[in-house]
Amino acid sequence: MIEIALTSTALLISTVAFMAVWQQRQNRLQAERNLRYIAGRQAELVLLAENHQLLVDTQELLEEGIEGTTATVRAIHKGIASIPFGILEAIPVTRDTTRVVRGTHDIISDVVYSGISAANKTSGKVIRKGINAPKEK
Repeated sequence: MIEIALTSTALLISTVAFMAVWQQRQNRLQAERNLRYIAGRQAELVLLAENHQLLVDTQELLEEGIEGTTATVRAIHKGIASIPFGILEAIPVTRDTTRVVRGTHDIISDVVYSGISAANKTSGKVIRKGINAPKEK
């Protein structure tokens, strides 16, 4: 009878130990699944942050490119326009009219290029607000 009791006790202890080991294994597997999920989410967040920074950098580059191109075109336009105006201003008969036309031309071109610059800056502000990127300058 004692042998049966000892055998039953040993079997019970073995069963409890097996259940504890099995539960620990299940907990470890769940923890590993959780860690893989967290690692995946972290990788997604890193990619999101990198893409956001790329978007911010691209917007800044585009805004600066438009501003630089506008300034260059403005200077080239003014230089090219000064050639015929200079020639016409050298002729006494056309001098006064040419000065008026040149003044009008310069005002209109300044308004156009300033408008492009203002639209570029405004667009940049709207885009930065949309992507939550503060202007660094």
